[in-house]
Amino acid sequence: MLVRFNSAVSLDDIGRLTERCEKLGVRFKFIQEAVSSYLVIESAEVSKIDELYHQLRHLPYVDSLIRGDRADNPLSRLKPVQFMAGNRRIGHGARPVVVAGSPFLENRKQAVSLATRLASYGANIFKAGPYRPTETLAAKPLYERTGSIVKEIEKRSGIPSTGMVEMHGPRTALSALEASILQLPGAFMFEAVIRDQLAKIGLPVFLERHPDASTSLWLEAAGTIVENGNPDVALVETGRRVGEGREIDLVKLAKLIDTCPLPVLVYASRVSDSTDEVNRISRAAIACGAAGVLIDVHPDPPAGLLTEGYCMTVEEFEETGKTLQSLMAQ
Repeated sequence: MLVRFNSAVSLDDIGRLTERCEKLGVRFKFIQEAVSSYLVIESAEVSKIDELYHQLRHLPYVDSLIRGDRADNPLSRLKPVQFMAGNRRIGHGARPVVVAGSPFLENRKQAVSLATRLASYGANIFKAGPYRPTETLAAKPLYERTGSIVKEIEKRSGIPSTGMVEMHGPRTALSALEASILQLPGAFMFEAVIRDQLAKIGLPVFLERHPDASTSLWLEAAGTIVENGNPDVALVETGRRVGEGREIDLVKLAKLIDTCPLPVLVYASRVSDSTDEVNRISRAAIACGAAGVLIDVHPDPPAGLLTEGYCMTVEEFEETGKTLQSLMAQ
């Protein structure tokens, strides 16, 4: 179960709730994001979940509750999904895709050049991270320029591109609406306002898992987008948080791929520390039946704006991309 708090919650309120969870013997985790805070109930008996649910639903500082353990999980009523993202088909029955690109867009020339090279080395989709120019820009020109860059990437490289969903203060800002796919970072997975917008825009969505989210909560978040009108949703496995890093359980991944009606992609770079690890996880994901893999690539990783995980050089990706395309063709 996921409890999302509003701005009225206090540290004392959270302390009382966590004490209640401890008394019930419920495993939980508190998450503080830039915009919202959450309490994730990781495991408990159904009777205890029910008790907590009815205690919390009327509290003034609880913004929303998501029951990921519901028997009527909306995904259980869906059929296998397949959709077009630009000129690429994604989903059940389609050939897996390689999604590669830089964690951030730093400038137009670099992004277009990188996308063109990656396409020649086997990338099917360019992963455009959020735009981080050297100059300071207001929100509107920032997102307009992002859209312009993504549009040029698709035109010059010949492959579709993702566009990263971001938040700007209290308002939701969707960057790169010219993109073929909107990618929602795991940090915003629980944000109902963003999910509602993604349901109405009409573009395919790559929904990343929050590293502290259970599979049931991840599926529930995806289900709200689908139920509100956008069936073109794919899940992006980024791994669960373990200590200071992340890990992917391949047995659970294979089970999820076999049972989930939505396509599942694996963000191999996010859980890796080296090129060899990215390659191993990518091959394992394809062997498990994943709909594709995501790989971070940068012309000069030490000089780039990077996130957690490992980022390849373009030269390293050349061999990786060709190997993965050969594997996918078998």
